[in-house]
Amino acid sequence: MTVPNGHRLAATDDAGVTTADQWCEALAEHAVRTIALDVGRLVVVTPHPDDEVLGLGATMAARSAARSTSRYPDSPHLPDSSGVADSLGSPDPLDVVVCVSDGSASHPGEVAPEVMRGRRQAECEDGARELGIGLRMLDLPDGGLNAADVDAALHPVLDELAPATVAVTWSGDGHPDHHVCAESVQRWIAAREGATLLEFPVWMWHWARPGDPDVPWERLRRVSMPRSESTAAGGSRTEDMTADAFAH
Repeated sequence: MTVPNGHRLAATDDAGVTTADQWCEALAEHAVRTIALDVGRLVVVTPHPDDEVLGLGATMAARSAARSTSRYPDSPHLPDSSGVADSLGSPDPLDVVVCVSDGSASHPGEVAPEVMRGRRQAECEDGARELGIGLRMLDLPDGGLNAADVDAALHPVLDELAPATVAVTWSGDGHPDHHVCAESVQRWIAAREGATLLEFPVWMWHWARPGDPDVPWERLRRVSMPRSESTAAGGSRTEDMTADAFAH
């Protein structure tokens, strides 16, 4: 399988990456459209445990904080989630993370796969409980995801959750698992009306440069967060926090 930008990821080492400060400076000069924090039920499809935190962790934290302070409890965009529960037993979670792989292939040679699998699942569960969001673990093999298996496991879960917005790793991120999951979500979205697709970069920040021609900057969108939620999510006390994703 040819993965878009896979060669870029493979050729990048830690010494050559663009720093966080450089990204912030470059994006501050880039005209980016803002999308609302309130996007109805949000389902975040993550190929591996931790991709959801790296990609949309601040957004999920801000949405959780907004709900807890009744910022938009009666929004017409929030769905009736009757009968929907998650693997932690939480009733009617608004936001749900669907983790596709078991994460067992991380740090090969350093940690046994079965130990890594348990460790990463526990971290996902702890984070979901802290945020008050749902969690589904599909437990497919890490590092070898294929379209047929992902579609068979993921699409019934998305059908059940009926999200207004689905966020998934960017198809051009450079990682094969990220690409497979993005294309699976694209197929699910294409067969339904009314659902919005967002793709968030993870590895792109590692291999790309500001203005990189391999990145669709015209599709970049920003989620603007109030300062109170920004601070709660670990952001600046003086500037609004933003999270970036590619819209379709």
